[in-house]
Amino acid sequence: MKLNRRGFIHRVSLGVFTVALGSSAIPRLAHAVALPNDIQRAKDKKNLAGLEKEHTPILKVPLVAEDGRVVPVEMTLDHPMENDHYIESVTFVVIDDPIASKCMYNFTPQSGKPFLKFQTRMDAGTKTVSAIIQCSKHGRWVGDAVMRIVGGGC
Repeated sequence: MKLNRRGFIHRVSLGVFTVALGSSAIPRLAHAVALPNDIQRAKDKKNLAGLEKEHTPILKVPLVAEDGRVVPVEMTLDHPMENDHYIESVTFVVIDDPIASKCMYNFTPQSGKPFLKFQTRMDAGTKTVSAIIQCSKHGRWVGDAVMRIVGGGC
């Protein structure tokens, strides 16, 4: 099997993503990657209740992005940032993108409310952007948003 540069980067990023989330096997295809079972997801994103309300990241992405080189992503989260209960990190992934892991941000209780706004690069097609947060008390939670990229940037 001949491996070009894009294929190499794709496989390496999937491996890094898999190892970072604690999976034991490196998948052959991006579609084979699944979120680990210890990541919690809201049952109904429109009616958040209890822990879901403060642990589910809300992502704001355009429905359609014309240029995959500069795709805007915004995340908000209404979570306390106290010394014993705070968001430790936020990781952004797009599982079926050539480079699945987009970025990771670390927080401290002094960081203030978790809010992120950045631009990233994505390949053309329908993509699901996932934000995985790590809470110091309640573990990992995920929020996601679906968008369509017209012109790929990878």
